[in-house]
Amino acid sequence: MLYLRDLAVLIAACAGLGCSSEVDSDTPTDTTQPPDPPAVVSAVFHSPETACSDPAVILCEDFETDRQSIWSDYEDNGFVVTANAALSGTSSMEQEYQLGQVSAGWLAWFFGDHPMGGTRTGEHFEEIFFRWYHKFQAGWPQYPPKMARVRSHYIGCDWCFAWAEHFWVHPDGRALSDPMSNIAAPNGTTLASSERWLGATDVDLSFADRGDSWVALEMRIKLNTPGQNDGRLTYWANGEIVLDRQNENLRGAYDGTTINVAMIDTYWNEGAPVAGLRRWYDNVVLATEAIGCAVPTIQKSTLVGQVAWEVEVAVDSPTHPVVWSSGTKAGDASEVQLSDDAGTFASGRSSCVLPDAGLVVRARHRNSIGWSEWTEWASLF
Repeated sequence: MLYLRDLAVLIAACAGLGCSSEVDSDTPTDTTQPPDPPAVVSAVFHSPETACSDPAVILCEDFETDRQSIWSDYEDNGFVVTANAALSGTSSMEQEYQLGQVSAGWLAWFFGDHPMGGTRTGEHFEEIFFRWYHKFQAGWPQYPPKMARVRSHYIGCDWCFAWAEHFWVHPDGRALSDPMSNIAAPNGTTLASSERWLGATDVDLSFADRGDSWVALEMRIKLNTPGQNDGRLTYWANGEIVLDRQNENLRGAYDGTTINVAMIDTYWNEGAPVAGLRRWYDNVVLATEAIGCAVPTIQKSTLVGQVAWEVEVAVDSPTHPVVWSSGTKAGDASEVQLSDDAGTFASGRSSCVLPDAGLVVRARHRNSIGWSEWTEWASLF
């Protein structure tokens, strides 16, 4: 399983003030004067992430613990948990390709009304949201076609499926949506291996300029009402819509099993052109409501006698334009989520924060006498 560092990179944000390497250590205070600046400021993606406690979540997998008992269909072939990269924690799922390798690994989760059981057995899901983080190693000469799939396996043929939505990738790195149906006719109910492809659509996303960067990817699959063309396929990348296919007909008039398989997939039809190419998946979430990006937490050293504190996040440039502010936080807390709920993003700024976003952070705190100076700007992660 993939294990990724906790990203709790504790960044000393003071100069010559006796910085501590412990985020939770108390900063001594002289109650006759304002305190020194916080000793440490850092950001971390917690594991498990906050979204995993939401009742809308069907499953979460960040590869930090051995959860193979809920891996319904897993093929290794170089697709293994690793500590080489991670968004949260210390682990992720890594595929390393051998020269000419075609049959690389995959991992699928069964759920709902899947005929072989799985998570939340017996429930029927007409609409799901499937999110994961993905990273390609820098410098790929071309890209493998497979990324992720969502399907409906039906009763009476455990490995057969009524329809499928495919998140594919062109050789040049551009993403595409490519749904297909095994319902014999657009308004029919007969299941057959007809492979009625519904038309591929390019996605407003390319991985070619995102080498060695985590990308938050999310699919929404909404089934059509049986016999009607009212289904929907929506993709997000880093919180922005990059595809929205409406009036889709995935299942014709078929009213049997619903959405019951989600899969990440690294198969390479033409075979890897060189050996040693690597890619990673992390922070997989499946839910009945929109998921969005994982939310990092900003931490600082604690202060005895603290009555308030404040954090700012800015672009790493000479002018440091602020992109998010916590505002004044009353009390003695020492961590805050970098989110819309806990602070304010600058106008037009995405709330999806990534480790390589080129951001810096600073903090200050207050005792009963007054505010400390701000820390120096330091890398957010």
